[in-house]
Parts: sequence; structure tokens; C-alpha cells
Amino acid sequence: MNNNENTANQDLLKTNFWSVKRLDQMYYIKWENLSEHEMTTEQFKEHIVSLSKLIESDGVANNVNGFMVDTRLYHFTMNLDIQVWHDEVIIPIYIKSGIVKIAFILSGDLIRDLSIEQTFDEQKAQSGPLDIQYFDNARAAREWVATL
Repeated sequence: MNNNENTANQDLLKTNFWSVKRLDQMYYIKWENLSEHEMTTEQFKEHIVSLSKLIESDGVANNVNGFMVDTRLYHFTMNLDIQVWHDEVIIPIYIKSGIVKIAFILSGDLIRDLSIEQTFDEQKAQSGPLDIQYFDNARAAREWVATL
């Protein structure tokens, strides 16, 4: 059994705030808050660093070229310092590791969704080859990420 078969549809990363699965050549990241408190800035950074390390190893080995982020149940709002860190430290790792598409599945909550779009529209302008799109359902997001 190859590595692809071992990890298909299994959680590669899982905490009280998210789960990450590999579906063919993409990751599915589902944010949810199963804890009794809000995520801290440090916890958010730890989650994003762990994703970037997964992409550098598992993603490169399995030709992962995109991911979809499901924010319908939870979303951590990044302050400006976190946005800059994400843009300067994390986005280059995604690009170097072959990520070309990121799809966000939005909640329908105007304030939360606007926060995500503003954050990533700013980063999109600075992130070179990354194509970022926003969806209201997982099927459309998955189809878009799967199409290169």
C-alpha cells in the first residue's frame, strides 16, 4: 500500500480547532472550535506552521497543488501583525512547495467572510502565483481546486 492509500481521507493534523485531510492532490482544512475558549494568536501561528510543514513534506511527496479551507464553523481573525507574518513567512513556503490554488468556503456571516476576503486579497496581491477564490459550498471549492 502506498502512502497515498494510507492517508486518503484520514486526518493528517487534528486539534480542537481544526482537522486537515489530503484528498488526492489537495488538502481539506476544516476549522471548528471544539474547545471551551477562543484560539489565541500563538495557537493560530502553531496551526499554520504545522500546515506549512505538512505541505513541505507530505504535500511535496504527493504532488499536492492546492487546498480548501472550510471556515463555515470557525474562523480566527488575523490582526495586521499576523497577516504580515503569514505573507512574509508562510506564503513563500506554500509557493515553494507547489501550492497554486487556495479555496475558502465561507460561512455566509458578512463580517467573518469580509475579514477573510480582506486578509487574503491583500496577500494575493503580494503572493505571486497563488490563485485564491471564495465559495459558499465545498463541492464547488473542491472542483475548482482540482482543476489546473
